[in-house]
Amino acid sequence: MTEEFDAVLFDAGGVLWDLKPSQEDLFAEALRKHGVAFDRTELRKAMNKADRLMDDEFARLDGRDESGFWRSYDGIVLDELEVRVDVDGFAMGLSSGMRDIVAKVESWVPFPDAVPALEAVRRRGLRTGMVSNATELARRVLKNLDMEKHFDFVVISDEVGVRKPDPRIFGIALELAGTVPSRALFLGDKPSTDIAGATRAGLRGVLVDRRDAFPNSGFVRIRSLDAIGRVL
Repeated sequence: MTEEFDAVLFDAGGVLWDLKPSQEDLFAEALRKHGVAFDRTELRKAMNKADRLMDDEFARLDGRDESGFWRSYDGIVLDELEVRVDVDGFAMGLSSGMRDIVAKVESWVPFPDAVPALEAVRRRGLRTGMVSNATELARRVLKNLDMEKHFDFVVISDEVGVRKPDPRIFGIALELAGTVPSRALFLGDKPSTDIAGATRAGLRGVLVDRRDAFPNSGFVRIRSLDAIGRVL
C-alpha cells in the first residue's frame, strides 16, 4: 500500500523509545518499598486497565501540573491489586522518582524494532517525521540515541505551542512533510491523544499497542513496529 502515502509520522515515547527502568519497573519498586507482595502479571493487567480508564483524561493534559492525573492513575492500579496504602503518599513518592528518571537523557532507550522500522520506511522512499508532546529533551534523546539521521523533520509540542490531539500540530507536520492528510500515516501509542487526534486531522492513524492495553480500541492496531509493513 506504499503508493498511498508520502510520509510516515511517529510518536516518540512508547513507540520509538521507552524508559529504563520502565514505568512498570518503577511501580513495582514503589510497591516493594511499601512492603507489598504482588504478582508482576497482575500489575501489568492493572496498569493496562488504568491506561484504558484514563486515556481520555491523558489527552487533556497540558504538560504542566499532572499530579492529579497520576494520583488517579495510581489509585486505579492499587485498587485493582487490592493494595491498601495511602494513595496520596504513594503517588507523590512514585511521581517524584518518575520525574527524576524521565528528565535524564540516558533513561530513554530505543525499542529494538524502532530503527529497523525507520529504515524500512525510508527504503520505500517515504518521508519520516516525529510528532511528540514533549520538551527539548526529546531532541537531546534523539541525538543521544543517534536517531536524528532517520528523520526528515521533528515536531515537538513545547516548540510549536500546541499539543496532540490538537489537529494543528499534525498540520505543522504535514506542512513540513509537503503532503496532505490523506497521504500521511501516523503511529502512536495513545488512542485518544494520538490516533483520534491524527484521525480528526485527516491522517491515517495506527495504534502501536505494545502492552496489549487497548484490544478493543476500534483503531487499526499493531503490537510492535515489526508489523509496520502491514500498514504501509
